[in-house]
This record gives sequence, C-alpha cells and structure tokens, in this order.
Amino acid sequence: MMRRPVVCVVSRIAGLQESFVAPAFSSVSIDWHTGSLDTPEALTALSRCEVLVGEPAVCGPVVDQCPNLKWLQSTFAGCNQLLTDSTRRDYTATRLAGCFGPDMAEYCMLHILAQERHFCALRDLQQRSKWEGARSTTGPGLSSTSTYRRLPTLTLGVLGLGDIGSEISRMAATGHRMRVVGCRRDASPRASDAASGVAHVYPLEQLAAFLSQCDYLVSVLPSTPNSRGLLGGDTLSACAQRRPVLINVGRGDLLSEAAILAALENGWLRHYVGDVFEIEPLPSTSALWSHPDVTVTPHNSAVTSANDVVEAFADNLQRYTEGGVGALLHVRDDAGGGQGI
Repeated sequence: MMRRPVVCVVSRIAGLQESFVAPAFSSVSIDWHTGSLDTPEALTALSRCEVLVGEPAVCGPVVDQCPNLKWLQSTFAGCNQLLTDSTRRDYTATRLAGCFGPDMAEYCMLHILAQERHFCALRDLQQRSKWEGARSTTGPGLSSTSTYRRLPTLTLGVLGLGDIGSEISRMAATGHRMRVVGCRRDASPRASDAASGVAHVYPLEQLAAFLSQCDYLVSVLPSTPNSRGLLGGDTLSACAQRRPVLINVGRGDLLSEAAILAALENGWLRHYVGDVFEIEPLPSTSALWSHPDVTVTPHNSAVTSANDVVEAFADNLQRYTEGGVGALLHVRDDAGGGQGI
C-alpha cells in the first residue's frame, strides 16, 4: 500500500489548482495556500507538510517553517532562491525540467533568423514607408537588408548541453541545418549529443577554442559557482574573428553588464540578446535598454504552464510514494542548478 504524504502547494501560477485533476492526486492530502503564508491556517499547513510545491522565491523564505519537509518540487527550472533565502539543506529539491527545451529553442531560432534576415531594419523601413527591394542599392553594392547568410553556412555554439541545450541543438541542426558545437565540463561522448546533431563537444578547458568557432552562441547555463562570470573579463576576445551574436537564456550572472558593453565596444560580439540579467527586473537606468546592438526580453524565453507542473509533479509523486526521495527525477544539485558545466 502506497503512503499518502501530506502536500502543501504555495504556487502562484494561474490555473494550477484547476489543473490538479490527475488520478495521481486522488488519494493525496493537498493543502492549497496561494495567498499570504502568515495566516494561522497557512502556518499550520506548512508545519505538517512533508511535500512542498511552489516557486523558489515563495518557498525559500518558508522552508524553515516546515519541520517535516522531505521533498520540495520547484515550479521553475532554477532553484537558486532556495539557497539564498534559507540555510536549510536537509530536504531534497527537484527542478521543473524536460518541458522548457522546445520553447527556448524557438526563442533562439527566432532571434537568429531575425538577425540574419534584418528584421529590425526591415521593420524600420516599413515604418518610414520606404521600399528597399532585393535589387535596390545604397551606394555601391546591395543594400544591407538584401544580403543574408544561409543558416547551413553558420555554426551555433551551445554552452550547456542538458535537456534544454540539447533541444536547441536539435532544432538548429535538424530543423535549420546549422553546424552545432557544444561545450561542457565533461566532453565525453553522450548519446544525446549525436541525437541532437552536435558535431563536436569541447571541454571547458578549451572554452576559447569553442568560442572561436561560433557565428551564434547560446548559453543555457544555470547559476553555479562554475558558471558565474564565466564569460566575463576578456574571455569573449576569443570571439573577435567571427563576432557572434550571444543569446543568453540561462542566467544573468554569466557575465556582467560592463562585460557585455565592453565585448560590443571591442567588436568581440556583433549583438547581444539577453533574456536574463544580473538584476531583474532590468533597471530602467541600464545602458542595455538603449544600446543599438542589444535586444532585451523580460525573462520570457520559456514560461511555466500549469500543465507542465502537473505532469512533472504527478510523475515524481508516484516515484516518491513508491521509492522515497532517492527515486525522484531532476534533483537540484548542491550548487542550486541542475545541469551545469
């Protein structure tokens, strides 16, 4: 007979409670608290729960009030706030994983295609009611909007080859015929590399060689001691010959704002696409907002859906009731991330 763990859900994700209709939850006691966690009812639920479900920013400050906590299911991929908002480490935390890859791959390909096909310049021409056709000229030669590189001639470098990085690689390699190279701490061959169309994997010790190959560079790295500041300083000088576009969908502390601006000013990067930043929301005073070679998006390359949480939690809940925390999938590592470098 399977155990019936007491579950407390504190997630603020819209529609999540309505989505908790899977048969896996029919025999589980679930307390829902999506408002204040300072009420007597919420504090009682936290004190008795064995399993906690919610966003890291919500769960981090309250795990100390859960003396019976054994497992925390994050509704996000990143779990860093569980580490920064509490010193407690005597429970197992699992990330939401396996669902963000396609969305992030679409985001990356959107920006690659927008760059190669001069989307912003064409939009500007439209706003000025100016026709600049394929045979138009602006002085000698063709206009800038009528020249582009075909994607099969370009190399995409993926920094971090977990489930998300592998999906980005697969979409670029098999969907758009780009050459894809990867970089991670352990460059030993994996079946997922071949399945994702990755032509070569560089070890972290050869980061400069990896960077020198890239026409586009995507980072999906979580925030860990190994990844923080990894592309800071003059590291990106290795990109000077190809001047790639850097797309950061991992974490903002991969490199500082000053490092981004320096890389653009020095010509090491052609453009920077940032979905994540050191400080979020990005302050209105940041120079990145108005820089002509920077694209800013508000951390929305992939967003959590209620169905994603339900499916992941239902699977892990069955594993937990049958085999305890040792059977859980996507356990957060000691650095707070999941698949680092």
